[in-house]
Amino acid sequence: MNSIFEGLIQNIPAIFYRCKCDQQWTMLFINPAIEKLTGYPATNFISNSARTYSSIIHPEDAQKVASAVEVATQSGEPWAVEYRVITHNGEERWVIEMGVGIFDDQGVLKYLEGFIQNITERKNIELALVASERQIRDMAFTDCVTGLANRNLFTDRLDQMILDSKRYHHEFALLFIDLDGFKKINDTYGHLVGDKLLAMTGERISASFRDSDIVARFGGDEFLVIVKNTGDVKAIAQVCGKLLKRLAEPHYIDDLEFTVTASIGIAHYPCHATSSSRLIQMADKAMYKAKRAGRNCFVICSEEQSETYQETNKVVDF
Repeated sequence: MNSIFEGLIQNIPAIFYRCKCDQQWTMLFINPAIEKLTGYPATNFISNSARTYSSIIHPEDAQKVASAVEVATQSGEPWAVEYRVITHNGEERWVIEMGVGIFDDQGVLKYLEGFIQNITERKNIELALVASERQIRDMAFTDCVTGLANRNLFTDRLDQMILDSKRYHHEFALLFIDLDGFKKINDTYGHLVGDKLLAMTGERISASFRDSDIVARFGGDEFLVIVKNTGDVKAIAQVCGKLLKRLAEPHYIDDLEFTVTASIGIAHYPCHATSSSRLIQMADKAMYKAKRAGRNCFVICSEEQSETYQETNKVVDF
């Protein structure tokens, strides 16, 4: 029976071990399967003769493994933890380890025993699926031309913003930005140039706001921005003035120079609307008033009337 058991331990593909309860995982026994996994002979790990088992645990996973073992041994329960090991040629391989603490008659922890199995193939499939799902999710909520949030994501964020603002009594502004003269450029030079121009414009718009604000391409040559935690009309006017100047700077695509301006409509929550659809509608109407006012300007809507402020105005009197 002993010879059968010894043969089983020597030949089974899973790794069995007994080690001390120290930070190095000093191995008292480990079967030859460790060499197939790591490229290091089992004798390298016995009494740390050539290396410690802890040295081949991926540095990013070492704390996770230590915590799993500590929690389990304190409770007297087995542990199971997935982590990466580094092989002799620097490759990363995923393993699952299941183990248990061995206690003496006085309840003192003496050893750790367990087995380790190579799950690299399965883990790579899992990670590929996660990456694929993330890519699909990103495609569903990201505009493929600009890399900004698309209409679906923006609408969802706007709805959530309204709920949060109602709860915490916050104010915010919604900017509806429509490019002036973009259609003519797109029709004349084609969609490749048009898409590059949209992407460059999206970068300028995004760079003009804080990371906490939300910038989206709503469709065509329309961009929407949520400027959080602001009810200050003068501050929004200053931001829009700077944005218009930035957007009017020339773009260079394939040795050609293009200049695109914008018309901007601004609506505030909650003074102009308290629903997402109505807020967008109010900002859209203000944007069209900016178009009629001569373009390259912004309009702040109000309950009774809209005031037009040209980009060139240095001081706005409210």
